Amino acid sequence: MRPALVMSLPLLLFFIQFLSPSLQQFPRPCTTPDALQSKRCCPVWPGDGSVCGVLSGRGFCQDVTVSDLPNGPQYPHSGMDDRERWPLVFYNQTCQCAGNYMGFDCGECKFGYFGANCGERRESVRRNIFQLSVAERQRFISYLNLAKTTISPDYVIVTGTYTQMNNGTTPMFANISVYDLFVWMHYYVSRDALLGGPGNVWADIDFAHESAAFLPWHRVYLLFWEHEIRKLTGDFNFTIPYWDWRDAQDCQVCTDELMGGRSPLNPNLISPSSVFSSWK
Repeated sequence: MRPALVMSLPLLLFFIQFLSPSLQQFPRPCTTPDALQSKRCCPVWPGDGSVCGVLSGRGFCQDVTVSDLPNGPQYPHSGMDDRERWPLVFYNQTCQCAGNYMGFDCGECKFGYFGANCGERRESVRRNIFQLSVAERQRFISYLNLAKTTISPDYVIVTGTYTQMNNGTTPMFANISVYDLFVWMHYYVSRDALLGGPGNVWADIDFAHESAAFLPWHRVYLLFWEHEIRKLTGDFNFTIPYWDWRDAQDCQVCTDELMGGRSPLNPNLISPSSVFSSWK
């Protein structure tokens, strides 16, 4: 699985062809001036001390391959935004993982695989949130709150363009919580295209929603989010519950027990009785 950042429109065909998408923001080891200037994101896997875990047969450092087909007609620019031909603006070499391994250093198991050598196949069953016990619902909310208050040990977010970083000599990244990492990823792939200069943007594009990547991008996005919650909590049986809202007459999950009800003092705010009312 390729390691870098958020998938954009030019990567759609690459995603379909190789079925090895990646949704991460920037791996910490790849945010140094050396990594950015060399455009090489091939970290050492701590498990055996080798680049991409090559000594353990986990993967190897390889040139990134992206589709050379043109963008869709809704995006008429070329070579303007960092997300084009992703991730070549930042990296042209990354870890290519073998077998059931994935991650920026090939140190993790692909979705659905577990064990020291990622050889155990296990299905995950997602359940209706209203079929969870009270304890299970409370555990789910506590996991979300833990993710919100825990700085991601593996990833940081980008706070400037490659040009603003003086072509990598001055890295611009920031820490972020495990939960907000995913808020940022969704923003990063959906935001306006930056065309250079103050206020010079292309607003008529949304790589995550206005293309054929809509369904596969969000599916892998949620798999990765689920994966990071499991790593954080050590609960590898955790699955994202769902709300079947097809026949709902109102927001059934908008209660203080779940996603938070309306504040009786200000209907535009979440109830102070909800743990989410303290989130920023």
